[in-house]
Amino acid sequence: MKVSAWIVPFLIALAAGGGIGGARIFAAPSFSRDFGPAEAGGRPESVRMVVRGLKCVDTARTLAGQFEGVPGVIRYVAYASRNEARVTYDGAVTGPQALEEAVEGPVFVPGTGEILFHQFEVVSIQDEPIR
Repeated sequence: MKVSAWIVPFLIALAAGGGIGGARIFAAPSFSRDFGPAEAGGRPESVRMVVRGLKCVDTARTLAGQFEGVPGVIRYVAYASRNEARVTYDGAVTGPQALEEAVEGPVFVPGTGEILFHQFEVVSIQDEPIR
């Protein structure tokens, strides 16, 4: 069976385009971390943030570190293909404003000891633009 010379590059381009486009439609989590259960009698709530700088698994891991030590954070899930972070938190302990501040704070890089500024920026919270 003879195949036209253009069919293989066409199929490769089609598969690549479908994979990239499909990742935006059917996003799978890039990274997730559980920080601990909600306090007894707490109010678990969730917030969805679009974060500039969240673009791959490595940045998703780095962003997870921003929530360490933030009281009330229960779970973090990143969708790098959508630049999206979803955070479940105890509404009696913290709120979206504190989570935004944690995201936009300085980033400590344990391997090098560097402190990076302006690594992440919250663009929107629950589809409401910031600034």
